[in-house]
Amino acid sequence: MKGVEGATVVVLGGTSGLGLATAELAMSRGAGRVIVGGRDPERLDEALSRLGPRAEGHQVDVSDEEAIKTFLERTGRLDHLLVTPSKLVPTAVVDARAEAVRPAMDLRFWAAFHASRHAAPLLEPAGSITLVSGIAGTRPMAREAVAGASCAAVEALMRSLVTELAPIRCNVLSPGYVDTPLLDGFFGDARAQKIAAIAAQLPGRRIGSPTEVADAALFLMGNAYMNGHVLTIDGGHTLVV
Repeated sequence: MKGVEGATVVVLGGTSGLGLATAELAMSRGAGRVIVGGRDPERLDEALSRLGPRAEGHQVDVSDEEAIKTFLERTGRLDHLLVTPSKLVPTAVVDARAEAVRPAMDLRFWAAFHASRHAAPLLEPAGSITLVSGIAGTRPMAREAVAGASCAAVEALMRSLVTELAPIRCNVLSPGYVDTPLLDGFFGDARAQKIAAIAAQLPGRRIGSPTEVADAALFLMGNAYMNGHVLTIDGGHTLVV
């Protein structure tokens, strides 16, 4: 496998969590350029200080199509794109208000849609797009209907992109619970207790780390025969919980 050595890797949502871990791992494995984008300028500065002088970064509102387009055009030609933005809004369907739960769909699905659309003309023919869904797309969870629907929508989008954008490869990474800031808003003050309870049910008795999921993301980028697949990395969650 070629891996990402010498490649230009762009990470939308690359200022924290899975995105930042992937950018760091890509740098350590010899990527030629790593460009990260995120909404929060302070997080962006912190991410760039961690990544070092060879990394680049720009502020981008991933809920805004024009902002995504401008960000990608600014990066120029690229080999691999990873799109990680997501938002969890746990709400029962019968209690949901559209304006409250819509960001969960907008950030995961529409960010992936717009980023893929505008990155396509900039990607090298041997390049790849990796989108991120989650096990909620295939395993029903109470109060997570919108999260599940957005994950499933991203996976359906990927399957269409495989035929539309060929020979550019497209895959989806589907994580289970991972120890990232995304869980802060999901679990709130009960974060530690909730994670401990989930970990106790998993075969490995722990949830995943961002670096472990980042390693899977780089596999999807670097393996030139991986195309059109959803790679689940959940520590066995979907088998036992």
